[in-house]
Amino acid sequence: MMAQKRTATVQQILTWLIEDRLFGIDIAHCREVDKDKEIVTVPHAKEQIAGIVNLRGDVVTVIDLRVLLGHDKRENDSGNVIIRLKSKTAHIAVKADAISDVINIAGGQIEGTPAHLSENEIRFISSVAMTEKGLAVILNPDEILKAV
Repeated sequence: MMAQKRTATVQQILTWLIEDRLFGIDIAHCREVDKDKEIVTVPHAKEQIAGIVNLRGDVVTVIDLRVLLGHDKRENDSGNVIIRLKSKTAHIAVKADAISDVINIAGGQIEGTPAHLSENEIRFISSVAMTEKGLAVILNPDEILKAV
């Protein structure tokens, strides 16, 4: 009997940095990346909303992942990187400190969410992956889009 050859599933992940943590999302859920855009704050917006930005004529809501994941908001933000997500119903982006790279992650590198995460973090994190650059936190795009 011949053994079947198993093919490993490989995902392309766009990665970025927030402080010293590496985050990522499947590239299929990313629409564009833009740098140094001025984020206009919106009065009375939810705490996790960094503001809005004009991207190619669209008013896009920018989510501050730091706050969304339960960390303190950084007051002096300059040189933002905006990662616009694909959505049929909303114009949403996430804010990052710097873009890292697009990496290929094989199925064997991906693990479920760690047990020590808070309930809030588990909602937005789909998995973690070991990469050459360290541990990457892979986000759940569907839950991020619901956070607005």
